Amino acid sequence: MLRPSQVKLQTHRGYRLEVKDDGGDGWMVTIYTPDSSDKSVLRTSVPDGLTGLLDEARSHIDRRVDGQPWAHERR
Repeated sequence: MLRPSQVKLQTHRGYRLEVKDDGGDGWMVTIYTPDSSDKSVLRTSVPDGLTGLLDEARSHIDRRVDGQPWAHERR
């Protein structure tokens, strides 16, 4: 059974989190930098995985604010 599509906005340490129902069993969280110049997308296919995904997104932001690059920026 499909859940209705949902979009929810949150902020954490100045970063915008856009939470979307993926239309199936999972969730997608897009993290936007404060100036919206960069973004990172996290996904889960676990129906009850939204809380864990948001915790992971906040951890990504905390690492970024505290000086560590996002995984896609490492070389």
